[in-house]
Amino acid sequence: MFVAMQLRALPVIVAAFVLSVLLRLPLLDRPLSAHHEFCTAITLITLQNWWTDGIAAHAGAPTGVFVQEARTFLPAHLYDRDEQALALYYFSHPPLAFDLPYALFVVTGTPPNALGLQLFNVFFHLVTALCLAYGLKAVLPGGSRAPLYTAVLYLFMPGPLWFHSNAYMGDLFVQNTWVLHLLAALLLFHRNDPAHARRVVFFALTLFLAVLTSWLGVFAGLTSMGYAAWMARRENDRRWWWVMGWAALAMAGALGYTAWRYLHLVDLGALLKYYAGRYAVRGTTGPDVDLLGSLRQLVLLNYRLNYLPVIALIVVLTAVRWMRRHAKDPQASLPWVFVVLAGLPVLLDHALLLPYAEHDFAALKGGPLLCALGGMALARLRPTWSTTLLVLTCAAGVAYFYRTNPLPGHDGGRYAVERDLGLAIAREARPDEVVFLVGSTPEPQVLWYAKHTVLGVDGIQQAQDFLRERGLSHGVVFQSAPDGLRSVHITATGDRP
Repeated sequence: MFVAMQLRALPVIVAAFVLSVLLRLPLLDRPLSAHHEFCTAITLITLQNWWTDGIAAHAGAPTGVFVQEARTFLPAHLYDRDEQALALYYFSHPPLAFDLPYALFVVTGTPPNALGLQLFNVFFHLVTALCLAYGLKAVLPGGSRAPLYTAVLYLFMPGPLWFHSNAYMGDLFVQNTWVLHLLAALLLFHRNDPAHARRVVFFALTLFLAVLTSWLGVFAGLTSMGYAAWMARRENDRRWWWVMGWAALAMAGALGYTAWRYLHLVDLGALLKYYAGRYAVRGTTGPDVDLLGSLRQLVLLNYRLNYLPVIALIVVLTAVRWMRRHAKDPQASLPWVFVVLAGLPVLLDHALLLPYAEHDFAALKGGPLLCALGGMALARLRPTWSTTLLVLTCAAGVAYFYRTNPLPGHDGGRYAVERDLGLAIAREARPDEVVFLVGSTPEPQVLWYAKHTVLGVDGIQQAQDFLRERGLSHGVVFQSAPDGLRSVHITATGDRP
C-alpha cells in the first residue's frame, strides 16, 4: 500500500515514530493514575474478567468491576436480570477496542497488563500516522511535502503522544480505525471510480471496523454516505448510490453485531433505555447541558492541551500569508474532499455530544485535520524554513506534553496514589470479604491494583447494612487516616475477629 509514497518519506516517518516512543518510555508502565488512565484501568479490568472466565462468559461485553465478585452484591431477589447486567457491564461503546488487545494477550499467552496494552496502543500511533500521510498523498499533487509534515506533526503533538500510549479506551482507539476508513474513503472518492471492487470493499470493511469501535465511526459513516450521495448527483452516476448502500450495510452490520453480543446479557428495551439515559447525560440536547460552558471547555482547554503548537503554527503562517497578500494557489490548498471527510465527522461528534466533549480526549479527533492544515502551511514554505518550523513545532509539542504529563520523579508523588491504595487493599482483604472504602467511590485504577470490586460507603454501619440486605457474611472497611490506611474486618452484625 505504501509503495507509492515518496521513497524518503516512509523512513522519516518511521524514524520520527521511534523517537516519539523513546520520548514516552519513562512514562510507559508507570502506575496507572492521572490524565484519563482510569480508562486504561477499565479496559484492563474488562480484559482480566475475560481472561479469567472466558470472553463467552461475559458475551464479550466491557465492564468496570470484577464480575464474579460483584455479582454476589446483586442477589436475584433484589435485582432482576436487566438490573444486574446494567450494574455489572458497560454498554456505552461497541467492543472492538477490547477484542483486539484481548486477542493479542491470548495469542501471546500473557495475562492482561498495563505495559502490554500501552505498547499495543503505541503501535497504532504509527499505523494512524502512515494512513494519514498516505491519505493526503492520494489527494495532493505528486511531490508534495505536506503528507510527510502532517504525519510528523501528528506524531509529536501532546494529545496523540498521550492518548496513543498511556490512556486507552474505545473512544480513543477509534481514532485508528476512523483514520483507516478516512484513507479508504479518500482513495475511493478522490479517484472517482465507484466500480473499483477492491476500493469499495476496503471502504466498507474499514467503516465496519470504525463503527464497531466507537460512535465516531457512525458519524464517519453518515459523512461518507452523504458524500456518496453528493457524488451521485454531481457526476450523474448512479453507481455512487451503491457505495452509499454499502456504507449503510457496513454500519448496520457493526451495530447489529454489537447488539447481538450485548443482548445475551440484557433485554432490548432495557438496553435502549440505557442508551437514552446516557445520551441525556452526554448529548447536546440534555436537560442540564451548559452549552456555552461545554463549548468553552472544548475549544479553550481541550484543543489547547492537545494541539496548541500546531494551532499556533497554522495561525502564524496564515497571518503571514495574508499580510503578504499571496494569490490563492489551488495546488497549495487542502482539497475539500479531505476537509469534509476529516472534519465533518468530528464536527458532528462535537455538535451532538458536546457535554461529552468536555473530556479533553474528545479533541484528539480533530488532530488529522489540524495536522493536515499545518502540514499544508509548512509545504508552502521553502524546505529549509519548513523543516526548521516543523522541528520547532514538534519540540514545542513534546515540551507541552511533559508539562501536562510530568516525568516520574517530578509528579509530587501523584502517580503512586491509586497503586499504593490498591495494593494495600489487596494485601489486607481476604478472599471471602466484600471490600469497602470510606469516602468517595474509588477510581478504577484502585480496583485494578486491588483485584477487588471496591465499594464506597459513608462508614461501618452502612457497610454492615449492605452485607445484611444481601445475605453476605464478611467484609472489610478501609479508611484513610493520618498515619496511613486503616482497616476493620466486619460481619453483617459486628466486627470480625
